[in-house]
Amino acid sequence: MDREDIRLGIRNIKNLPTLPVIVSRILEVADDSGSSANELAELVARDMSVSAKVLNLANSAFYGFSRRITTIPQAVVVLGFDTVRSLALSVSVFETLKNDTGEVSFDREAFWIHSIGCGTASRLIAKELKYRDTGTFFVAGLLHDLGKVILDTHFSEQYTEGVEEMVEEERSALDAETDILDIDHAEVGAWLAARWKFPEILVTPIAAHHNLMAAEEEFIKEAVIVHLANILTKRAGIGLCYESTVPAPSSEVQSELKLSKEQIAKIEQDLLGERDQINEFFSYLTG
Repeated sequence: MDREDIRLGIRNIKNLPTLPVIVSRILEVADDSGSSANELAELVARDMSVSAKVLNLANSAFYGFSRRITTIPQAVVVLGFDTVRSLALSVSVFETLKNDTGEVSFDREAFWIHSIGCGTASRLIAKELKYRDTGTFFVAGLLHDLGKVILDTHFSEQYTEGVEEMVEEERSALDAETDILDIDHAEVGAWLAARWKFPEILVTPIAAHHNLMAAEEEFIKEAVIVHLANILTKRAGIGLCYESTVPAPSSEVQSELKLSKEQIAKIEQDLLGERDQINEFFSYLTG
């Protein structure tokens, strides 16, 4: 099965995951500069499953508030518009992609912990760079590997071969996927995100987190942030990683983001310090 077969196969998957209506509405609210915090709160509150998990996550150690948050409007006030929007998107995507049945070729818990770790690292980098909306970076990091789930679910035989090669030869997912499938999870994830009508600020980092040359110029910094976050998460040993050695961030990455080696080292230490919160975030996400 070559790359075009995979591409055609993905386009023809009849049961490719579809996101709940709430996600489309959240994205519409986010894109509308005239939208208010109350509109977002009302929208999220309409979906009992999503709102319950958003409240659980808002009260987790991941955010560390001393008083309990009991309503979605209160969550919007305390956490902010961007964070609640990001939590609702994260919960919806997780619920859509989680696999409760059937065989899988890689550890889903380790996968999601790595994904949450990468989202956390992306948020920490964005914070260091003084971005106001760090929630968008969290979502981009969380979703960077979603193509792996699609490949494993719909091309299980080929992807299992790829995972075996990753484990036996301690290779990166990207190398093994390209060898066996002639395509990689970044491109597949970007197709899915585009099909879900996600904004380009999310699609570009998913598509280019391994190949920064493929990034749209407008969103190159977002792609570099997720690329760096992925490296730091692997170096920190958080979640799924097949490589025996993870290289240090390149000088080009440091130059693009204007981060010193000392700043990057601090972000990595901060990420290590959030390991327990990352695990708790996962437990609330799956609870």
